[in-house]
Amino acid sequence: MAQQSPDGTNRIIQFKIRLRPEEKRIISLKAKEERFNSVSDYARERLLKERLTKRITVSDEYIRTFKVMDYNLTKIGTSLNQIAHKLNAYNSYMLTEDDQQTIRDCFEQLKSCYELLGKHLRKIK
Repeated sequence: MAQQSPDGTNRIIQFKIRLRPEEKRIISLKAKEERFNSVSDYARERLLKERLTKRITVSDEYIRTFKVMDYNLTKIGTSLNQIAHKLNAYNSYMLTEDDQQTIRDCFEQLKSCYELLGKHLRKIK
């Protein structure tokens, strides 16, 4: 007898796959853990449900750009940490002109990183 789907139509096609015993055990366990009535319901849900996540493929140039940006953000963090350490370690420490220029440079680099991220995020959407 054919199983009926929630919309009232009969499921008449059977789809078989071959598994090792361990694979079958894992799938059955996952179906139970997620409280599905059957492994078939679990498989239908996993295979047919539209995913909330998207797979994004990017060019080599994109990867290089983000590696450079990651490197620059690390440098910014290091520079700001050095300034913060001086301010915290010495009660009488005053920001020098070099410190102030470093902060301005960090700010400009952060702005350009933010703009670059925004440009690439618009492409993804």
